[in-house]
Amino acid sequence: MNKSLICIAVLYGLTIINSFAQTKNELQQHSDSLYQQLLHLKDQEQKARALYDLSFFWSDFDTVRALRYIDEAEQLLGAKSKSSYYRGLSSFYRAAVYFDTAPLKAKQLYLQAEVQLKQTDKKNEPDAQRHLARLWGSYGALLQRDGKSDDYVNILLNKVIPIAKHLKDSTLLGNNYQNVAMALMNLKAFNKAQQYYENAWNLLKGKKDANEQLFTLCVNATRNALFLKDDIKSKIFLDKADVLAQRIPNSAYIPMYHSVAGSYWAAKKDMSKANWHFDQGLHTAKKQHNDDMVATIIFDQFSALQSAKQYQAAMNKLLRVLPYVQTNKSLRNKQMVYYNLANTAVKLGQYQNAINWYEAHKKLSDTLFLDKGEERIMELEKIYQTTEKEKELLRIRTENQQHQLSLHKTRMWVGILVLAILVLSLLSFTWYSALNNKKKLTKQKEMFLREEMKNRRQQEKLNLYNAMLQGQERERNRIARDLHDGLGGMLASTKLKLSAVAANINPKRETTIDLNIIISQLDHSVDELRRIARNMMPESLLYMGLEAALRDLCNAMSQRDLQIDFQASNLREDYPQAFLIAVYRILQELLTNAVKHSGASQVWVQCTEVEDKFHINVEDNGKGFDPKNELLSKEGIGISNIRNRVDILNGQLEIDAAIGNGASFHIQLNVNG
Repeated sequence: MNKSLICIAVLYGLTIINSFAQTKNELQQHSDSLYQQLLHLKDQEQKARALYDLSFFWSDFDTVRALRYIDEAEQLLGAKSKSSYYRGLSSFYRAAVYFDTAPLKAKQLYLQAEVQLKQTDKKNEPDAQRHLARLWGSYGALLQRDGKSDDYVNILLNKVIPIAKHLKDSTLLGNNYQNVAMALMNLKAFNKAQQYYENAWNLLKGKKDANEQLFTLCVNATRNALFLKDDIKSKIFLDKADVLAQRIPNSAYIPMYHSVAGSYWAAKKDMSKANWHFDQGLHTAKKQHNDDMVATIIFDQFSALQSAKQYQAAMNKLLRVLPYVQTNKSLRNKQMVYYNLANTAVKLGQYQNAINWYEAHKKLSDTLFLDKGEERIMELEKIYQTTEKEKELLRIRTENQQHQLSLHKTRMWVGILVLAILVLSLLSFTWYSALNNKKKLTKQKEMFLREEMKNRRQQEKLNLYNAMLQGQERERNRIARDLHDGLGGMLASTKLKLSAVAANINPKRETTIDLNIIISQLDHSVDELRRIARNMMPESLLYMGLEAALRDLCNAMSQRDLQIDFQASNLREDYPQAFLIAVYRILQELLTNAVKHSGASQVWVQCTEVEDKFHINVEDNGKGFDPKNELLSKEGIGISNIRNRVDILNGQLEIDAAIGNGASFHIQLNVNG
């Protein structure tokens, strides 16, 4: 049962279940209908929120259209789009657009939205709370996709469900109880999952427009009860699912319902009802063009037939699943199908086929030296060789039936020969395996050594570069102090003396005018000297903190035809000096590139810290560029410096740009290095 669960859970996890099973034409018609409805709304904020929802609807199908609806909503809101509430909504819905294509950017946008929605006014607080619940649910789903299922359950229990309880929204609470139950079921915590399914049922039953949620709940609770081998609860939830299936016959979850019902009747040894449900599920899944669901149902059929010891029929079902998993990216699915093919072949006496399937399974497994698949192959080799020898003995005995006196002697020598062959074969195979394992171990040690040397060279390179940067910063600091305290003081003293001379000369004389011109030029020189000293080591960074220094940098680099908008949230005042300088230089390089090359009229800068992750986002509305351009791949010194500083802080850099659409730089740094 556990082996079946692994494959079913993975195949099921790949199945995309939407609220509707629609064609492209139906999607377009539904979208047009929604768009026409929102045009009749008189309130501008209601229209904007409807556009946000329309963007969310299209985020899975057409990202360009989804982003266009967000832009329309922001234009419709005008000045209100700058409020914390609507900036949070924009970040949330943009994250939904990047959910599949740029998950790192989606995570950053979700965290931005969380900061902004927490700052919303009381008027929009309930809706902001609902979006916070959706936000954390989506963020947790990204973590689950990265293989962090425990973190996903933790977010549901400690962030999403408390918000639902605070809002006293039983529907939201029930839906998230079901999410927790499904996550626990995939983690094989079936008893805990059953408790959450029952709690979700008690909250959702009797709710209007909750048939879809109740239907999925009953189907999944039935499967969980089957894993627990609880006949009573599985029958109770399956009966409820039967009633709900009649109410929503076009639900996209109908194939999964038939698959679970087939598994239930197979467990009851009623293969007639089981096959009827499996056939109905396959028919509906094919009609919905859901290949992953088709593969799931066929695998459930295999499990039912295997439990009924109908091994040939079970083998046929596995062979039908094979094309689906071979075109799928999940290696785990392929391993499980190959493993079951090998086991079923053994039960059918097809030992050579079993060896081939175990070899295929072994190629997908981790390169461990004591691999269970390899041990199984050795056993099958012995069985195969023994079987072949027994056939040979039977042939010899049949041919020599008339020679009864010599048969015993012949069989004795043949037995000795076979035993010797088996012993020699076993010794040869053991020697070959040991030699092969030794070669693999040697190769792996060499690979580890090369990887370690590569890592050391990379670390030495980073250490060297870090030392170089620190040396540059110390030299800049020294030169800045010399310029400001030494040469700056001398120029200021010279100015004072010239001013005193000018004051004692007759104002009508031309000499006074010349002195005033010299004093004015000296003033400009002092200002330029201080600007250079500030750029080399800004005093605000050392004495006023990071946020003040970055704001001062943005103000200083703003020009009459280039506005730089700076926003910061959750920034501390106790960052290490090396981190302060690195962040300052990174932003200085980005703004310098924007001023010199972008041709933009507006640059937006956002700096945020969330859970020891420092996020820098710089966007402009300039002419943009092609990130795949050959010239860019060579990288100027500016972008190279940025990448090196980001690498030193173990950070990540993403560049999102297109010709004519501006450019965006998204940077995530580790505060603790």
